[in-house]
Amino acid sequence: MSEKITESFYSNCFIQAIKAKLINHKIKITYVSPFKNEVFCPHFLWSDGLNDYDFGISKHLKWYQIFWFKGCIRKRYLGFNTNYKAQVYKRR
Repeated sequence: MSEKITESFYSNCFIQAIKAKLINHKIKITYVSPFKNEVFCPHFLWSDGLNDYDFGISKHLKWYQIFWFKGCIRKRYLGFNTNYKAQVYKRR
């Protein structure tokens, strides 16, 4: 389950993960390989130790949209990022 914590805006998950890291150096970034996830694009998620976050949308992107698209920051339960990465790596 996720909670949208921002309105939609144009960016990508890498930029948002780096911004979070610059604001809080304790942020841990999780990388999911484009060859492992369901949409074949790299994905970056981050955690502050209390919650996990990502920047995304609930639909598949076309290849040219992975660099710049309209999405929002979603807050998820702590451990979501690790579980998500394990699931997509197991499927591939």
